[in-house]
Amino acid sequence: MDLHEIQQHVSKLLSYYQATREELTHSDVPIINDINRHVMSQNGKQLRPILTFLSACCCGLPEETTPPHPIFNAVAAIETLHTSTLIHDDVVDESDVRRGNPTINHLWCNKTAVLIGDYYLALVMKTVNAINNKTITQIINHTVIQMSEGELLQQQYSGNYNTDKSVYYQIIRKKTALFMAACCKIGAVLATDRTDFHEEAYLFGENIGMAFQIRDDLLDFKPTQLSGKPQGNDIKEHKCTLPLIFALENNSIRDKLLPLLTKNDISDNEISLITQILEQSNSIKKAEAVMHDYLGKAQQHLQHLPDNKYRDAIYKLTNMLQEI
Repeated sequence: MDLHEIQQHVSKLLSYYQATREELTHSDVPIINDINRHVMSQNGKQLRPILTFLSACCCGLPEETTPPHPIFNAVAAIETLHTSTLIHDDVVDESDVRRGNPTINHLWCNKTAVLIGDYYLALVMKTVNAINNKTITQIINHTVIQMSEGELLQQQYSGNYNTDKSVYYQIIRKKTALFMAACCKIGAVLATDRTDFHEEAYLFGENIGMAFQIRDDLLDFKPTQLSGKPQGNDIKEHKCTLPLIFALENNSIRDKLLPLLTKNDISDNEISLITQILEQSNSIKKAEAVMHDYLGKAQQHLQHLPDNKYRDAIYKLTNMLQEI
């Protein structure tokens, strides 16, 4: 089963969400609509909207739900927030391409990218306030703060090859995992008053988010077609991800890696050599084991949610993440 088959369970909800998001971001300012069209043309996997809707339906939201139910504004806000963070990331990382498509800062300029990212964030706050649900507001506010802290923490440790595993886990938890946790909890909150379901959905999302980011970091050492980004991109940006952290714990391997990792311009041949060293040291397999451990924890929390076809779909989604 692929992601397309999984999303069929909530396809009607996704179509209503898409219309809601287009309405949310529409403006009388031409350049904003030009950027909106560029953003909408590359929706990606829509993993966060899918997770939110599946979590909601699992916890009791009818699949036939239509606007003006607040779930649609909530999901539109979630994905707009995600877009805002990606735009700002591309500015910080000076990226010209994301997933094979030109970035906003490349097509327009850094100033425009920062401003549109801020604009999207303001739309998120406006939309969340209009939902008028204290719990949803608290979740979004907490998530934005944590993501910002995670980005700054990552900047602080950029190029630091003494980074400890605990710091790495803290970074990806704040940057990625808590956002997925928020998506799953928001879906549950808007479907049921059962606070135990809210908590289990949150913990499921947090663990699958940890696994998702570790998987993304592992894909940096895999062929480009698997990840959708250039192989070795994280290495070239001097990001110390989990496979590297494991390898650098061994002093003899560290002596081989550091002269390569600390170069200003790392060639493709050097990327291949670094990858080969990591494979021989078993560091990639160790990182994969950690990813599988988080997926196992996610599935354990999933067992505490209602048993239905939506939970089955989420379970299959976690299995998909094991394929790297």
